[in-house]
Order: sequence, then C-alpha cells, then structure tokens
Amino acid sequence: MFDKVELAYVGIGLLVRVFLFFQTRIRSYFEDNGEFVTPLNSWKRVIEGIYLHKLNVSPFVGSIVHETPLSLFFYSKLHAITQGHIESLFIIADILTGLLTYKIARRILTQLSEEDLREKEAYKPDSKSLWLTKDNVQKSALAVLLCTMINPLSIGTCIAKSSLVFHNLLLTMTFYFFITYQLIPFVVLLAVTSSISLYPVVLIVPALLQFSKTRTTSFSIVRALLVVILFVLAAAGILYLNFFLNHQSWSFLESTYSFIFHVPDYTPNVGIFWYFFTEMFDHFRSLFVWTFQMHVLLLYLFPFAIRLRKDPTFLFWLLCAIFCTFKSYPAYGDATFYFNYLPIWSFLFRYIRHTLIIICMILIAILMAPITWYLWIYTGSANANFYFAMTMVFNVAQTFLISDLLYAYVKRKFLLRNGVTIPEIDGAEGQLEFR
Repeated sequence: MFDKVELAYVGIGLLVRVFLFFQTRIRSYFEDNGEFVTPLNSWKRVIEGIYLHKLNVSPFVGSIVHETPLSLFFYSKLHAITQGHIESLFIIADILTGLLTYKIARRILTQLSEEDLREKEAYKPDSKSLWLTKDNVQKSALAVLLCTMINPLSIGTCIAKSSLVFHNLLLTMTFYFFITYQLIPFVVLLAVTSSISLYPVVLIVPALLQFSKTRTTSFSIVRALLVVILFVLAAAGILYLNFFLNHQSWSFLESTYSFIFHVPDYTPNVGIFWYFFTEMFDHFRSLFVWTFQMHVLLLYLFPFAIRLRKDPTFLFWLLCAIFCTFKSYPAYGDATFYFNYLPIWSFLFRYIRHTLIIICMILIAILMAPITWYLWIYTGSANANFYFAMTMVFNVAQTFLISDLLYAYVKRKFLLRNGVTIPEIDGAEGQLEFR
C-alpha cells in the first residue's frame, strides 16, 4: 500500500508526536500557548463542557464552551472510550489528516498533469518546459507528505490537544470529496465543518463550479441549484441535530456562531481581531465587526470565483487560505491546514516575487511571538504592542504568500497559452500586466 519512502515519512511523524506527548513540560507549554490554543479550540474547555453536561448543567451558560453540541457529543464519546487518555486519538487524527492530504495532493497534481496533456494543442510550443510531468507529480506529492509529518506548527497543534486537529481532518475530508466529485459526502461534511467554524460556508461557491459541470456545458443552473438545495438541507439538518442534542434549546447559538461573529473575547492570538477591538470605541464596534467579517466572507469571494471559474480546485484552496488567515480566532493550526498543501504548487514558486521576504517574516513571527509574550506577561518589560507586532508580521506574510501564489498561477496560465518568450515592443522587451 505504501512504499518505503512513504512509510519512513509517516514513521518519522508518528515518532515525533509520540515522543513529545511524553514530555510533560513541553506538552503543558503548548496546551497553554495562545498561538496554538484559542477559546474556540481549547481542549481544557471541551473537558469542562463534558463535565458540565454530565452534571446536567448547560455548558453554554457563561463563556467557557464554544464548541457545538454535536462536537461536544462526539468529544464526550471519545473521552469515555479512552477513559480520558485521548492523546493517542489526537495523534491518529493528525496522521490521518497527513495521509489524506497526501492522497489529495497526488490527485490534484495528476489532474493538472492530465489537463496539460489535454490542452497541449492550445499551448505554445516554447511553453513545454512549464508542463507538469509524472516526475513532478511524485516529487511534489511526497513533499506534501513530508511537510504534513514534520511541520512544526502541525506537530505543535497536535501536542496542544487543540480541537483544530479534528476540525482540520473534517476539512481535509471535505476537500477530498470535492476533488473526487462525490457530491453527497461533500455536502454533508461541508455542512458539518461550517456548523463548527462558520467560515467554510464560502466553499459552497467552488462547489457550484465543480459539481455543476456536465459533458456538454461548463455550467448547469439545474445542477447548481441541486448543490445549493442539498447544502441547505444538510445545514438545516445539522442545525436541528445541534438543537436536539442541546435538550431542544437554542442557547448554543450565542456561545458558538454569535461568539465567532461578534468577537466578544479578546484573548490574544495570532489574528488581528483581538487587538483591534481592544482599542475600538464601543459606538464604532458594530460597524467594524461587520466590516472585518465581510472582508473574510465576501470581499474576495466573487472576484476570485469569477477569475478562477475554470479552476475550482485552486479556488477551494485559496478560499481556505483566506479564511484561515483572517478568521476571528485563528491559531497556527489554521495556517497549518493550507501550509501543508504548498508543495503542490511548487511549479509556481519560480514566479513568486517575495519568496525571501515571506520566509523571513514567517520565521521571525513564529520565533519572536513567544518571546514578546514572555516580555509582556511575565517580566512586564513590554506591552501588547510588541506581541501584536509579531501577529501582524505573520498575517502580512500570509497575505503576501496568498497574493503571490495567485499571481503565479495566473502568470503560468498566461505563459502556457502565449509562450514564455515576451515579444519586443518598439525594440524593447514588453512588460506583462495581469488585470
């Protein structure tokens, strides 16, 4: 099933996670680290919710638990099965996410390679060096597997026992059913993931592009309506199931969706919401809450959907990268989800304009964030501005990364159809402008 290289990568990832879980001080550090744990994904809060439920006390009274009733029901069963020793399940879920990401990578790269072969008649002869080959597919897919297994942010998220480990597994499964054209499983899982963290609802747009294709037309309104209807029904079913599991009460809405959207908790994290709204005057708050949330949910959605209407897979990944970056309570586990797919797009790296800047910014932010936190909280020799500066650097780096990859993707498409040789204009080499 797996060759020696694949088994070696998986074995390395497994050994590293098992070893670190036995290091009590390291594990405790990650479990209390604001870069890996937020109010939405803290396992300590999940345990609190499980015990409150056992005592017949609503876990949604107060501001402790922000998981949905369905998630709490699932976690309570896992907690009971493992008798509280759930570390092994976090490792298994993280490894499964890595293996599924590897399968997705192979599938995407194979599809892109086959597309190049189908479209070769429309490509310029001198663009052959840009075509994907079987060798590219294998190398890039193995790079994805290695990345998922040794990515420090992924390992830290697992050791922190962040529920993002399970959320990312669900989102990865959703991506898998998306690229394999399995509509019903995709719709159900998209409804589940959207019920947990709200933002994945935007992925219905690439789904419309992906599942509305027919043999004769590139877009069928009937099939698009079918996708929307199925998603609405699935989302309504999940919502009612949450209502039923919460003793037929809607009290969970305030602690889940309202909590995500209105951002009442200012616990520092790697996002930008917490600092901005700490400094915000109350009478401006509603305006900027809506502005920030529409920035994540709508601002990029339709322009990117129009520009990438023929590339729904890249659009899916791009939208995931956007909401993982700009959501209200992000953690490193969110960035990890789309970071792990970066080797898929390695054939685009030659066109990225700010490679060194992006790498340096990400490394500096990750290394300096715990230092500035220590100076702020423990020694008192710094303040919130120092820590926020590092989170801002991390977010700006992600913005550069996303925009550069979009530019690289569009540029490669242009060069394939127009050739890599730029024509001369008035005796000088022309300049490309992508609009």
